[in-house]
Amino acid sequence: MPRVEARLTEIEKSAWTQFCKANGLRESDMLRRMIQRVAGRAVTVMADDQEEEARSRKLTIRLSPTQERWLAQRAQEEGYPSRTSWVTSMVMAELYQEPVLTDAEVAVLRESNRELRAIGKNLNQVAKVLNIEFRESDKLKREAIEALAERIEQHKDQVATLLSRNMNRWRDDG
Repeated sequence: MPRVEARLTEIEKSAWTQFCKANGLRESDMLRRMIQRVAGRAVTVMADDQEEEARSRKLTIRLSPTQERWLAQRAQEEGYPSRTSWVTSMVMAELYQEPVLTDAEVAVLRESNRELRAIGKNLNQVAKVLNIEFRESDKLKREAIEALAERIEQHKDQVATLLSRNMNRWRDDG
């Protein structure tokens, strides 16, 4: 199994040990947890509130060759790097009744957030004009406000479509 090592000063080591103890985890488990969060891997929360990495338990299923080909094709079409990650996402979505996003879907949401941030800046500029130069409101064009509203609606639709597709992907016939 691959291994990661780091050299620490005495102060760093002491602080790390205290941090791990305060969080009730072994040092190796805490490091694994941090790597998973930074790398974007799902972590399964166990019923006893202990966290365990998603790949720690193996579950074997048997499929016909046709079913296996369908599963592999579906996983690839939906942007999953492997059949296992697709099945894991399907199970997690069903268990928790929450979206389990692919990297591509996360990228779409990030782009949407960037756009919404830009829209927010534009709205702040509009508010400034209304508060400072309310008598010169003709500078504020109705078309500009309508364009902002349209951009907001487009992003709302984009996010709603993504989440709906995500939650229904496991029930689609492909």
